[in-house]
Amino acid sequence: MKIRISPQALTDELFKLQGVVSQRSTLAILSNALLEAKDGRLTLHATDLDTSISTSCECEVLEEGSVTLEAKNLFDIVKNLDDDVLNLETEDNYWANLNSGNVVCRIAGTHPDDFPQILDTTDVEMYPIGVDTLLNMVDKTLFSVSTDDARANLTGAFFRVTADNTLLMVSTDGHRLSKIETDPQDFSAGDNTHQTLRDGIIIPRKGLHELKRIVDSKSSSGAELRFGLVDNSIVFQSGPMTMSVMLIEGTFPDFTQVLPKEGDNKSFVKKDLFLQALKFVSLFASPKTHNLRLSLSEEGLELYASDPDRGEGRKTIPAEYSGQPVKAGYNFRYLIDVLGVLDGDQVSLEIIDTLSPTLMRDPNSDEALFVVMPMRL
Repeated sequence: MKIRISPQALTDELFKLQGVVSQRSTLAILSNALLEAKDGRLTLHATDLDTSISTSCECEVLEEGSVTLEAKNLFDIVKNLDDDVLNLETEDNYWANLNSGNVVCRIAGTHPDDFPQILDTTDVEMYPIGVDTLLNMVDKTLFSVSTDDARANLTGAFFRVTADNTLLMVSTDGHRLSKIETDPQDFSAGDNTHQTLRDGIIIPRKGLHELKRIVDSKSSSGAELRFGLVDNSIVFQSGPMTMSVMLIEGTFPDFTQVLPKEGDNKSFVKKDLFLQALKFVSLFASPKTHNLRLSLSEEGLELYASDPDRGEGRKTIPAEYSGQPVKAGYNFRYLIDVLGVLDGDQVSLEIIDTLSPTLMRDPNSDEALFVVMPMRL
């Protein structure tokens, strides 16, 4: 293989692979990227066997061929090149010579046949969806995906195309739940939508994280984002990038059973004031339980935390509330996470009692809602 390529163009594509290539795997080949030069393009592949990414960029192909090179090492080298042109040529033993300006280096490579087979996504039926739409759904749910591998069906977000052709995404770790249902104008699905999408799938946490990292709304402006299913994987395509994520097998719990019905205990608080108060009072919370108490009354919302080694702190902020006084304990980090993804200036907070789920949402939007389970006081 022999190519001439822009170091910046190669850097941009290598960046997309960095979250997938593994440095700790017992399979050394998984730390490599497969490079294929053909028809005026360089195509790059990386996989950890669960998540795979393929992308490409233009280059001058002087001699077609392929090789696998250590992905992080290659990325670190190429991103530090100053010249506008990089010449890359492989030897018979699959080592690669890199020549750019006054830089000359040689790095180890391996035979391309050693690389795992990449999922063929050529004939996948794809559904268009806006970049902003999908990134918003991921933002609203990723933080509450479980990290407990013992409950595998919770280590991803549930995703479904509803009967009304809206898009639903839900995540929970057993202590909190995030749900967003959106009816995007940039999404279209007909009656022949894949039945598995109608039933619902579970997309792993890492796949969602990598999608969010790679498909940036600013850099992807104008690029169409599409998704589809093949075998037991969901596929995303944006520009030259194709990403396949192996789905989690199992059944997602019936989240409708834990969604509280809206009642009369609803209060309205300014989001910024609430967030500032949480950060201050959390200084007095136990580093083990992260527990603080919220008390709602007509006087406002009182936040209180205490710890034998830290002392105690209390702060009251204005709240629009006319119900009976109520209080409950919470892990303050869960409340901060929710406030971090709410879009409006206000938050609707509905505390029922110390045992019932608490509902949080943007009062000006019905699209997303968040449930936080109280802790014992």
